[in-house]
Amino acid sequence: MEKPGLWTIFWTYTLIGLQGWGGPAAQIQVIHEDAVEKKKWIDNERFKDAFAVCGMLPGPEAAELCMYVGYRQRGILGGILAGLGFMLPNFILITLLAWAYFQYAATSEIAQSLLYGVKPVMVAIVLFSLYRIAHKFGVLQERKKIFITLLMVTLTFITRMDLIFLLLVMGFVYMILVRSFENKRYSIHDMPLWAMTSIGAASVTTSLSLLFLKVGALSFGGAYTVLALLQFEAVDNYGWLTTEQYIDGLAINELTPGPLIMVAAFVGYAASGFWGAILATFFIFLPAFSIILIGAPYFDKIRENKKLKRYLAGVSAAVVGLIASFLIRLSLDVFHDWGSVMIAVITLGLLFKLKWKIWQVFLSALALGMVMILI
Repeated sequence: MEKPGLWTIFWTYTLIGLQGWGGPAAQIQVIHEDAVEKKKWIDNERFKDAFAVCGMLPGPEAAELCMYVGYRQRGILGGILAGLGFMLPNFILITLLAWAYFQYAATSEIAQSLLYGVKPVMVAIVLFSLYRIAHKFGVLQERKKIFITLLMVTLTFITRMDLIFLLLVMGFVYMILVRSFENKRYSIHDMPLWAMTSIGAASVTTSLSLLFLKVGALSFGGAYTVLALLQFEAVDNYGWLTTEQYIDGLAINELTPGPLIMVAAFVGYAASGFWGAILATFFIFLPAFSIILIGAPYFDKIRENKKLKRYLAGVSAAVVGLIASFLIRLSLDVFHDWGSVMIAVITLGLLFKLKWKIWQVFLSALALGMVMILI
């Protein structure tokens, strides 16, 4: 079959990016339908294998699958253009909306009224996603993983340690637990050197660049890990924006098509304007681009590496704990009245019982919130 042109790849994934409502699951379905069923750029078995590997690795799975398909067709340049096409529409939308928000909406009663119903639905969606991620990582089926998850939740509240460093350490702790059950010794010297390091920074530009590079490299579990890490880092640590502004940014991001990880552009704008949005987006996606474009030829070996899988299993269990901690903090900041609690309960029912799509739930919550404000 004739290889598609580079422009065709870029434009294809730009259009897919514009259709990217409803989170990773919906986006991956659209990518699969286009690449496997419609254009036949990749066969179903290879797509499933790539999806399994991307689920093990840090970064947004949907964007990584776009890059992988582009790479399979036209090499590194094809992978880059596929990834750029998928993320650019959302980057432009979020950056413009961030500008409008900080210029006008943050102090606008009308805008805050529109966002009233969207904030509690964020809690419902994070809870729904936490359940799916915990199931996907097999956390509830293994006591050692439950221990790592609970330990991570506890540490996020009682320690000021770098959370990214903690994620790396939890992978090591899990390996010790597994080895202890197997009656084998494990030495700290076996721990990867990169897992024992933590990087600091001075200026806002340097801090922003290094932070988003680290977050992108440790975003196991996808966008919701990023949301949790940025809550702790951008709000609590650096103070680039308030908790209220961050929650508004999450709501705005959920209402736009594209990867949820693009909340990075909103936070980057809050930190340093348009230049901050560009830097944040570049560095948070850099690890995903590097992993896919360099690692694509070795996907089979990555999937078969037992030591790596064991280490990542521990990190994944810690990710569940991190997201659970984020959910607790988010709930405390969102629920100030019975109306917001009611919206969250209703949307949970729509997600769990009626199996509504995330974008449908968001629009419903938006409408319900406006009705509550008016009455």
